[in-house]
Amino acid sequence: MANKKIRVAVVFGGKSPEHEVSIITGIQAIEHFDKEKFDVIPVYIAKDGKWYSGPELTKIENFKNLLSIPKKSIQETITLDSEKGLQPIQKKSINPFNKSSRVEPIDVIFNASHGGLGENGGLSGVFELMDLPYVGPGVIGGVLGMDKVAMKQAFEQTDIPITKWLWFFRNVWEKESDQLLKGIEKSLTYPLFVKPANGGSSIGTTKAHNKKELVNAIEVAAVFDRKIIVEESFENAREINVSVMGNAGLTSSVSVCEEVFSSGEVLTYEDKYTGNSKSGGSKGMARAKRQIPAKIPKEIEEKIQNYARKTFDVLDGSGVCRIDFLYNEKTSQVVVLEINTIPGSLSFYLWEASGLPFTNLLNRLIDIAIERYHDMKKNTTTFSSNILENFNSGTKGKA
Repeated sequence: MANKKIRVAVVFGGKSPEHEVSIITGIQAIEHFDKEKFDVIPVYIAKDGKWYSGPELTKIENFKNLLSIPKKSIQETITLDSEKGLQPIQKKSINPFNKSSRVEPIDVIFNASHGGLGENGGLSGVFELMDLPYVGPGVIGGVLGMDKVAMKQAFEQTDIPITKWLWFFRNVWEKESDQLLKGIEKSLTYPLFVKPANGGSSIGTTKAHNKKELVNAIEVAAVFDRKIIVEESFENAREINVSVMGNAGLTSSVSVCEEVFSSGEVLTYEDKYTGNSKSGGSKGMARAKRQIPAKIPKEIEEKIQNYARKTFDVLDGSGVCRIDFLYNEKTSQVVVLEINTIPGSLSFYLWEASGLPFTNLLNRLIDIAIERYHDMKKNTTTFSSNILENFNSGTKGKA
């Protein structure tokens, strides 16, 4: 039993604009897990929400035609029974998630999903109902890490520096666009960034220099979310990113800093995930143009790392995340852009530069998931009460 492998289900894909990015992250993790320590099970969530598993889903080339996935894999259905986990729809297949099958069930879930329910705490809730340890933040950490409105409000309450901003609902924009535009131009100064509140990978993000561009930017953001953010651009700044790993309130460590360079005024989806690399492989965010470590003064590096740890704790982080900053050399001012709870490349390149190889990073993330699971088990989740014995169905009770 001492040499028993840990069975890890790597969950990726999902109903999200970042579906393809999530596939890259999932395959990266599958490729780099230590196969002597772990049995790795791929679990792919298709764009229609169906779950699939099978050995063919470990190869990136099989995702070039997403419509062919059902022919190459086994469709699964979720049960919230921790003894069963996932059940195969194809009843004759061997189900690795079922204790009654010839293979033992999974021990840990590695959440590699981006955007949507994968990143906003939705899947975290499912995994908790399944009573399984999982890599990544809990429900609250997922919500705060994904919803930029809630994130920025948390930053403001805890004195984490951010740029001036405001937000509104899409339906308000549709009904009162003229009023909103006047309010934006009165409160904020151009140029402005407009973003969907629950987005990632720069999808739907636009920089506006005037009223006409602002209107167009809002229309784009409104395609992707019902909540829209407008924030002042932090001009003449350098983008500095750093990664934090661990569990908020327990243990955490911080990586070296990187500087990321965009091809234009916005670090685009293409900058992050396609880049100009001619080499093959599923590199994800590692394709972006960058300098590691960032060439910044030591005191600025330490300031950024300290704010990163604080941000991680404030947003109840778990697993690994990347936190993005802007730094103005002339004023030495630093502001936090956002936290990315499931970054496009798991920030492995930052940890490699910090002396931790990708495989060792994955080992550590499994330990962190189990650490958090046992810490959560200390919580009392039941309460003895005779309220039902004394309840009279004919009497209206107080809620």
